[in-house]
Amino acid sequence: MGISLVSNMVLAGLTMFLFVQMLAHYAESTRAQRQLGQVVSALAAQTFPDAPATSEGGRPRVLVVLPCYNESESLPALLPRLTALTRATPDWELDFCIVNDGSVDGTAGVLRRLAPRNHVTHHTNIGVSGALRTGFLLAQRLEVSYVVQCDSDGQHPVESIPDLVRSARSGQTDLLIGSRFCDVAMGGTDTLVSTTPLRWMGGRVVSMLLGMFGQRAQVTDPTSGFRVYSPRAVATLLRLMPDEYPEPESVALVALAGLRIGEVSVAMRPRTTGTSSLTGLKGFQFMTKVASALFGLRLRSLIRKEPSALVPAAEGVAPPVVSLTPREPASLPPAEEGRLGG
Repeated sequence: MGISLVSNMVLAGLTMFLFVQMLAHYAESTRAQRQLGQVVSALAAQTFPDAPATSEGGRPRVLVVLPCYNESESLPALLPRLTALTRATPDWELDFCIVNDGSVDGTAGVLRRLAPRNHVTHHTNIGVSGALRTGFLLAQRLEVSYVVQCDSDGQHPVESIPDLVRSARSGQTDLLIGSRFCDVAMGGTDTLVSTTPLRWMGGRVVSMLLGMFGQRAQVTDPTSGFRVYSPRAVATLLRLMPDEYPEPESVALVALAGLRIGEVSVAMRPRTTGTSSLTGLKGFQFMTKVASALFGLRLRSLIRKEPSALVPAAEGVAPPVVSLTPREPASLPPAEEGRLGG
């Protein structure tokens, strides 16, 4: 009896030791991957051409950042639309940057041929968070007034970018999300043209989880990668960038920082080329990782007891989520826009 008890205690001790060692190894591996990603982003951001020191006519600058992985089939149709957009926005100077995140198809060749000055390259794949971090670093170097995140698969209506930026400016919003489901939440209908029932249901679950961070974080389309970021949101996320799947966690981080979050209704297109990165088992892994990341973030914010002090909001406590429409008047506030950078 005594020998059996001692043996069980020794076995339990060894199991606990191995578990702790595994956690330590995982933490060290994650730290190393994060540091590698930061180096890759910093190097890539430096390769984008410099902009003039001052914008023409004092117009605000907008940078569209498009994370890209194996989109050689989508880019030939998307790039002319982006180029046309840069010439059709008299209210501001608009530029775009495709962040080629270690693509292994013909993406690099397409970009060299069709967008030689509008792309940067990661020589290893570091994920959407890493690509977005590269864009944010570039935006700070160029001192832009707003950053627009957009997918490179052609699903996001890039022609709606001017409407999103106008809505962000007029609403003084720090994070504005182009939502597929905003109209549904207000009593409209949805045909799930640009998504699947499984992804829609996953978005509902993520939205409920974001309720842990207050009403302002409970947006209708938390996984949407069609967004506008203010300088304050960029500064917040550069310091606290999630390791994976940045869209849901960035909503929580911006809410914890006391910044203003808004939504506009956007009609997105169905994917016509390539394949989604979140299908089958990967979709389940996505939900598991997002849920654990959000629970962990909420727990850390409660332990530190400073959930709204990550970045000081200039106007105090932000109001709840606001729903705007792309057809709002484009009147701009008299206050001068902040800029990214030193």
